[in-house]
Amino acid sequence: MRPSANLALAELYPPSAYTGFEDLQKVVKSKIDRLHKGGEDQYISLKHVPQKDFDSIDIKRDQLGAKVLFTYFPDIETLIIKVPTRQHERAHRLLDQLVASKLTSMNVGFLEFMPDGSATYTGPTQSQKEGDSVRTNSQLRPQVGWPYFVIEAGVSESMPRLRADAAWWFSNSNGDVRLVLLIKVDTQCRVVTIEKYDRLQAQLTANLSPWKPRRLRTIVLNQGVTPAICDVKAPPDRATGPPLTLEFDLLMGRAANPPLEKNVQFTAAELLNWSAIVFQ
Repeated sequence: MRPSANLALAELYPPSAYTGFEDLQKVVKSKIDRLHKGGEDQYISLKHVPQKDFDSIDIKRDQLGAKVLFTYFPDIETLIIKVPTRQHERAHRLLDQLVASKLTSMNVGFLEFMPDGSATYTGPTQSQKEGDSVRTNSQLRPQVGWPYFVIEAGVSESMPRLRADAAWWFSNSNGDVRLVLLIKVDTQCRVVTIEKYDRLQAQLTANLSPWKPRRLRTIVLNQGVTPAICDVKAPPDRATGPPLTLEFDLLMGRAANPPLEKNVQFTAAELLNWSAIVFQ
């Protein structure tokens, strides 16, 4: 496994000490207020959070004033809290629904692309994470298990955190998570950036998972200019085709049955329409 301190980005974002639930309520409220005023940092990072305190926070999470998401590392007693924004929620939920709609048009059954956004996933070191939008094929993984497809979203200052999220999913699932999309929303410049990742198997060592994220494509959707622009960056061997392709086998955990089933693809026009809605 990757060291928890690396996945928590403890050096880049030094956590503050946890001083009790009432103080945490105040911190979350202050974060919500700043986000409403245009702030760009969604995250609260806390240290000195033992398991018993995290369990208590989790039980009382509805009292925090927002539908927050937790990532917890018990081995270093660190809790990362993501506070949602309207643009962040709209970005991942709408794109998730658009993917599901395209699969439905292929007659893919609901049970094969099940949403499970409320689930908490636990890795080998007992670190826990909640994703923004997660999907699994419950016919292939009928028991509680890892999703095949994950979307993580955030506002402008969040990309290092989002990339750490992608690393967490691939590393802790031991490669069971197949595809991750990261969405960064820059509300000031009205730009949405999508990064697409699959997993790459690296050399296995005693302390590290063999699975790490591999960035396949970056899509920048600029709604701050007229007309809006879709810019795609990809390695030369992956530079052709529509701006965004989600491989069927990575989404579903099985091969497509042609001719109806195929990769999910988004044109530039579709992505620009989606990104415009994010800012409405």
